[in-house]
Amino acid sequence: MSPRFDLGFAVDEANLPAEWIPFRPLHERLSLWSALKHLAHNPRWNELLFMNSCAERLFEGGDIFYREEIAQHLLMAIESGEIAVKNPAHFMCFRIRAIYSDDAPAHCIGPIKEEVVLYSGFYALPNKGQRL
Repeated sequence: MSPRFDLGFAVDEANLPAEWIPFRPLHERLSLWSALKHLAHNPRWNELLFMNSCAERLFEGGDIFYREEIAQHLLMAIESGEIAVKNPAHFMCFRIRAIYSDDAPAHCIGPIKEEVVLYSGFYALPNKGQRL
């Protein structure tokens, strides 16, 4: 299984967001130059690998620590401006989707499947007073 993260924003904690935004979606293709550059220096990819490890621990029944680690990294991405918050949101939540393939022999890839494995709780957005 390969985890994928989506973020949602809400005004209050009453309902799940209607729209989910993928967090750092994978590129379908990379140029040779981009691929070489990614091999040499790619801290964002390393951070995503760490978050994927946390998600895999959650899949295995891990505790709240791993969910909180993922949330902190997402909140830092919001605070740094990597992710734009749609006003008038005051809260962020995330979901983890599992992408997997089954029903195929070991040497083949079967149909790609996807399911939401986890919905987080709500987290107050950083600097929320400045966005009112």
